[in-house]
Amino acid sequence: MLIPLFDYNKHRIIMESYFRFDGKDYLFFPKGVNYYRLYRTTRKINSFKELQYIAEKFIYLNPDFDIPLMIKLFLDLSDRSNGHIIRTYGQTRVENMVLVVSEQNKVPYCARKRKVIFNPSKRIDRKEKMKIVGNLISSKQRPAKQYLDNIVQELWQDNIKITISKVAEVARTSRYMVKWYFDERVTQKIKDLNEIIKETNLISKAIEAIDELTEGGNRLKMRQLKQITSIRDYSILKKAVKKYEDAI
Repeated sequence: MLIPLFDYNKHRIIMESYFRFDGKDYLFFPKGVNYYRLYRTTRKINSFKELQYIAEKFIYLNPDFDIPLMIKLFLDLSDRSNGHIIRTYGQTRVENMVLVVSEQNKVPYCARKRKVIFNPSKRIDRKEKMKIVGNLISSKQRPAKQYLDNIVQELWQDNIKITISKVAEVARTSRYMVKWYFDERVTQKIKDLNEIIKETNLISKAIEAIDELTEGGNRLKMRQLKQITSIRDYSILKKAVKKYEDAI
């Protein structure tokens, strides 16, 4: 499920990379192409760094956008009450970030290139898309190590648990065709990454609760934080408090 970060119809925002289809149902790039979009999954934005990355994508996709309006949009986006982010960030910090990003106007980092881009004006159901991708990128061909490395990196950045099934799903192939990749070294690396993902998600959950509990200047009580989050590990809660305080 993809959730738009902005009201694109109201403000005429380009929400994803533009491609000219000339009536075609899809475009195929054998070597892959950078693809950006201003949507999120059900996972909320969990850091200021991620908010800045969204700003970089925004200005790259909308280079002539009105900066004062962009600032207003990002102030709204960075407000926890709007449901897109785990905590609210200060007005001055957000404003300065948008100004810096708009001045730099750099090409954003792209974790994984797209090989197949579907025409958004065409109605193609998911099964048909999978069939098209399968024909273009043979599921019988073993994915390259670099391609799988990029998928693992992308899952880690999105704080999604890394498994053989998930990697195969993203690579649009079978578990069998990616199983070779999970040797002893990679398996240990992924185990470590999954521990980081688990901790990061718990910290994000705690930060969201901290922002709610301290709203209006209320004093934070660790017992209350533990109760509302159901997180038993005090070290996780302490890290969340420190990260929250450091970001103020």
